[in-house]
Amino acid sequence: MPRCPGNNTLIPLLRKLSESLGEQQAKNELRWLIEHTRKEIGDGINIQQHMTAQSTEHKGARLWREQAARSPDEIERDSERLSSVQHAWLRQAISDRTERHKPLQYIIGEQQFGKTNIIVRPPVLIPRWETEEWVLRLAELINSHTDNVRDTQQGLRAPRPLNILEACTGSGCVALGLGCELADNSAQILGVDISDDALQLAMDNLVYNQMLLSNHVHFRKVDLQQPVHTLPTQLRAGDGEPGGWDMIVSNPPYVTPSEYRDLDADVREWEDIRALVPLPPGTTDPRNVPSEDLDPSGMSFVVQLAKLAKELGLASKDRDEDASLRLDSLPRLVVEIGSAEQAQAACQIMHDHGLNSTEVWKDMAGTDRVVLGYFKQ
Repeated sequence: MPRCPGNNTLIPLLRKLSESLGEQQAKNELRWLIEHTRKEIGDGINIQQHMTAQSTEHKGARLWREQAARSPDEIERDSERLSSVQHAWLRQAISDRTERHKPLQYIIGEQQFGKTNIIVRPPVLIPRWETEEWVLRLAELINSHTDNVRDTQQGLRAPRPLNILEACTGSGCVALGLGCELADNSAQILGVDISDDALQLAMDNLVYNQMLLSNHVHFRKVDLQQPVHTLPTQLRAGDGEPGGWDMIVSNPPYVTPSEYRDLDADVREWEDIRALVPLPPGTTDPRNVPSEDLDPSGMSFVVQLAKLAKELGLASKDRDEDASLRLDSLPRLVVEIGSAEQAQAACQIMHDHGLNSTEVWKDMAGTDRVVLGYFKQ
C-alpha cells in the first residue's frame, strides 16, 4: 500500500477544522476521522461511493466521543501511516465538514447508542447522547420491575411481554436500544414514524443490529398527528388487538421556532425539521406556515402523545385482569423535553390527560430532559 508523501501533511487539515470548530473540537474530530479512515478506507476504493454507501455488516460499536484528542506530533505520525487514497478521503471529509457543515456522524456513517451501532444518514435525526442516557436508565428501571414481577410469579405462568410503543422513531435508536437492553423476551416494541426516510433507516438498523436484540422490535409507518380516535386500529400491540399498549416512549419534536433559528448550521441544513420542531399536520416546511400557527412552546406533540396515551387506556387501571404486570409501578408515557419550562408544561399536560403522577429526570449536564407519567391506583 503506497504511503502518503511527506509533504501531504495533516496539519493544514487540522488548521482548517480549527477555523470552523475551535482548536479542541477540531483535534477531537480529526482524531475520530483518522481512526475511521484507517479502519474503513482501503486502497482502490471509489471515494464518492464510500462517502454515500452504508454497510449492512455489523463492524462492532465504537464510541467516538470517548477517544482522546491527539497532539500535532501524533497527528503527523498518523499522516505517515495513511495511503494516498485514505488521505484523499480525509480531505473530502473535512471539506464536507467545514464548507458544507455536514455533521461528523453523517460523514462517519454511524453512531453508537447503548449496545447498538446505529447507521446514520441525512435527513434522519442523529442520535444524541442525552437520548441514549435516558433510554439506558429507563431500561434499568424496566428490568428491575421485570425481575420483581418474575420473582413473585415463581411457579405460576410467566408474565407476558410488555408492549412498548415508540413514537417518532427516526433512526430506530430508541426502539433498538430498548430491544437490546431489556431482559430476554420481556418486551415487544413497535417504532412508528411518518417519514419514509426514517422508516427505511430504522429497518436498515434493525437488520444491522439484529444479532444484538433480545426482544422483538418492528417498525411501521403511522401519522400520529391524525385524530387520536383513529389511531388504535393502526396501532396493534403484540396481542394483535387494537390498543393493548403498556407504555409509550418518545423523543418527539420539541424545539421551539425561536430556538430552531439559533441552531447551528450542521443541524438546520441537514436534519429533518419535522424531527425537531412540532409543525401543524401535513406541514414539512415552517416557511409555509403563518407564524401564529407555529407552537411557540414546542409542546404540541407532547399534547398529542398525552391524548394518545389516554385513548389507548394508559391513564386507567391495568388492562390485565390478574394485574400480573403491576403496571402502576412503571411509567405509561415517557417523553424527552429540552428545558425546565418544558418539563413543567409536560407534567401539567400529563396530569390533564389522566396520568396522575409525574417524574422528571435530568441529564448529565443538569438539564431537565425526560418527563415520565404514571397512573397510580
